[in-house]
Amino acid sequence: MRAGAGVPVLSGAAVLFGGLAASWLLARPDGPDLFAVPTTLALGVSVILLGLGALPTVDAVPSTRVIGVLAATWVLAVLVSGWVRTADRSGTDVLDVTARDFGDVLFSGAPEMVALVAAILILGWAVLDLLTDLAIPVLVVGALAGIGVLATAISGHAGNDSWGPFLIGAHALAAAWWCGLLAAMAISVRGRSGWARSLPVFSSRAPWAVGVLTVTGVIAGLAEVDGPAGLVTSGYGRILLAKVAVLAILVGIATWHRRRWLPAARRHRTTEAGSIRAAAVELTLMAVALGLAAGLSATAPTG
Repeated sequence: MRAGAGVPVLSGAAVLFGGLAASWLLARPDGPDLFAVPTTLALGVSVILLGLGALPTVDAVPSTRVIGVLAATWVLAVLVSGWVRTADRSGTDVLDVTARDFGDVLFSGAPEMVALVAAILILGWAVLDLLTDLAIPVLVVGALAGIGVLATAISGHAGNDSWGPFLIGAHALAAAWWCGLLAAMAISVRGRSGWARSLPVFSSRAPWAVGVLTVTGVIAGLAEVDGPAGLVTSGYGRILLAKVAVLAILVGIATWHRRRWLPAARRHRTTEAGSIRAAAVELTLMAVALGLAAGLSATAPTG
């Protein structure tokens, strides 16, 4: 991964936690929920891994080393997340959690267990791809990352009823595909010709993801809020409003990019650096939305 390609990812990581901090201020001005920090990191990494695994669908090839580093980061983030969850459930300090308590929570069906298995399998894929001649399609990485995204998403408050997991699952996967694949393209796509091949394919499919994201998000969000007043009187409602505002701005910028950036890239009139800068604009807003989404999943609808 070149330095130029890494800029939107590094900047996105900072903004991701900026979005999470904003959700804290909107929902819990008295103090942050530390459990959301490793969960947000794990979510962000899994989203990028999903995008890297899906790169062949836009005629691009990811770096196995980048996938390996991100998978190892995901493993560590999930372990920390599980440890903090254990402390929260037992009502003890993080430093007082025992390995036995941690194992009990992890193996009791916690979402961290599903994500941990997915991350370890992806790490194993990277090792096999680097050290052996065994050819396992990289799409497997995308599928495993998608499972991790689903496990994290449906473990929140909106997944507690019969239809909630389907709405939240579709919402999370649509968001992860849109954000993750664009981030993966910024990391992996090279040259004018690379963007001329990949961007039109991505742009032709993005409206479907945006449609699923919008419809499922509106239905699930409104179902959790107690009337219009709940949008401003509850922490959950305030985060939801902020997320909707960010999404509206993001859709507007994406529409403008389809009219300006896409035609220029298709005709080889935009440099690689120019395409990465355009992607970085969308990724910045996507990172804010993901940070808000992580805060939303950790906030009680009535809180």
